[in-house]
Amino acid sequence: MKGKKVKIIKASHIGFCFGVKRAIGSAEKFLEKHRKAYSLGPIIHNPSVVEDLSGKGLEVISDIKKAKGSCLIIRSHGISPRLKVKANKLSIDMLDATCPFVKRSHVIVTKLKKENYKIIIIGEKNHPEVKALLEVAGDGALVVTRESDLNKLGLRDGKIAVVAQTTLSRDRFFMIVGSILQLNCLECRIFDTICNDVVQRQTEAKRLAKKADLVFVVGGKISANTRHLAQICRQQGAKTYHIETAKELKLSWLKAQPLVGIVSGASTPAGIVEKVVTKIKTNNIARRN
Repeated sequence: MKGKKVKIIKASHIGFCFGVKRAIGSAEKFLEKHRKAYSLGPIIHNPSVVEDLSGKGLEVISDIKKAKGSCLIIRSHGISPRLKVKANKLSIDMLDATCPFVKRSHVIVTKLKKENYKIIIIGEKNHPEVKALLEVAGDGALVVTRESDLNKLGLRDGKIAVVAQTTLSRDRFFMIVGSILQLNCLECRIFDTICNDVVQRQTEAKRLAKKADLVFVVGGKISANTRHLAQICRQQGAKTYHIETAKELKLSWLKAQPLVGIVSGASTPAGIVEKVVTKIKTNNIARRN
């Protein structure tokens, strides 16, 4: 049966970002040498990649004590200084695969803490990057996810400093910063610590979603930057599906959708995205025959 051909628009920023590519490459080399290692939580938020590394000897753990006397790969989201000290006491051989942009946030916050700023971290409270950064910031620091969280501040005539989770939605960052600037603090310093790659993907997703009838956002369901891409696409009015692999793609979704957009998270392998594209193209051929 003949049908209208689906046109595919694929974002130009596909595949791993610099930080993820660096983390995976370092982990693979480390595993070639040591054969067995642990990571405190998944090294990145992509199940397919974590499963692949598991086959190469990387075991995800929730308690650092399990790595005692062995090897630990510090995930791309970083860990707190307290855990690094604990790892040394447990005689753990560590590979630091922390994203350079996350490390930059740690350096900024450490300096601000020494200068006695009250630190506000805009991000998701339970995200591993934010939890580690909160420990770096120390007592008195606050994580803000939405504007209502600012009610806990009660600051007047104080001095505060603001940083962001590196994978945060930039629109949300600007919105919350706008509210912070109305707190009438004596001094407020703003640091836009959102990753450049994340910003580019968000900008492209917004542009693409305005054109497309349907958008597939490809990436881990627990990946913050991928979830934010899906939110951005939906906000533009595009019908949006967040999928991890081509297996989740239902061909029925493609009916009466002549223009399909594809974007991916920073921790999504390019190969997974290409499999999504191939499935859509294969369906195109079937519909035209």
